[in-house]
Amino acid sequence: MGSLSKRLGQITALSLESESSQILRTIKPNKIPNSLSQRLDTTLKDSHDMKTFGLGTLASMANKERYVRFTKSLYGVYSTMEDELDRCAKTSFKSTSDGSDGSQENVNRIEIDGDVSNLSEALKDQQSPVAYFWNRHSEILRRSELLQKDILAVSADEKLGDEASYSKATLEYMQAIREAGNKDRKDGSGRLLGHAYTRYLADLMGGSVLATPTRLALRLEEGTPEQYTFSFPAENDRKGYVGMIYSDLNESGKLMNDDDSKLEEVVEEARLAFRHNIAVYGEEPIILDSFRGLKSMASG
Repeated sequence: MGSLSKRLGQITALSLESESSQILRTIKPNKIPNSLSQRLDTTLKDSHDMKTFGLGTLASMANKERYVRFTKSLYGVYSTMEDELDRCAKTSFKSTSDGSDGSQENVNRIEIDGDVSNLSEALKDQQSPVAYFWNRHSEILRRSELLQKDILAVSADEKLGDEASYSKATLEYMQAIREAGNKDRKDGSGRLLGHAYTRYLADLMGGSVLATPTRLALRLEEGTPEQYTFSFPAENDRKGYVGMIYSDLNESGKLMNDDDSKLEEVVEEARLAFRHNIAVYGEEPIILDSFRGLKSMASG
């Protein structure tokens, strides 16, 4: 059983990695030395457990009940992350001192009311790293509403607002995101970018191939699940948009003056996010359910 489950994990990982690896190899922004995107990509080697993610995803296809529990965990994560990103996007920061005189750096907060999706590039330097990134990508990347639709399409009576119903690993992940958001709003740093990188790049890469297998395995209605669908800008395909994401992560790094310690805070937050993801994906027994999911997918 052990060797068979290992092989299953390897097959799943390869199926999710192949096209994604090709994109990562051929785009340019993540090749810029010491850039934020290049640093973040190091976490794919030292923190990203593709076997657990692959088996956990297959396990979620074992039956509709398992799928709802798993998707509800993702909803808890994304709704929390997007709430924190939205809150940071409403607040911009402008440093008035680099602290070189021994005083604490002063940060002026500018509260922004109303729609922030069309902030001018001219205001870029007035934005925090998180605000700059999220103001440019929130419309395309936002997943929580789609996850909610996917859950209610299968379980119409599911209560999504009750945090007491979330699993232990999910609650711990949500708390880590809130802590990152609180710190970012206090000092204008970019810890939430580590969480955004971990989840949204996974959606843009491996997640893109999961919609059809999930629908077939669980015999869902045509058009579901919606969580894996993206509407890219007219000028970009998936590869082009991934390149834009990486480029804007680098721009967010520049808003932190490419400060080594601040960039490493983002990278460490990404590593933390990967650990929380592993806990969520592996929280329920995944080996047997992954076999069931594979069988459902094959017979669907």
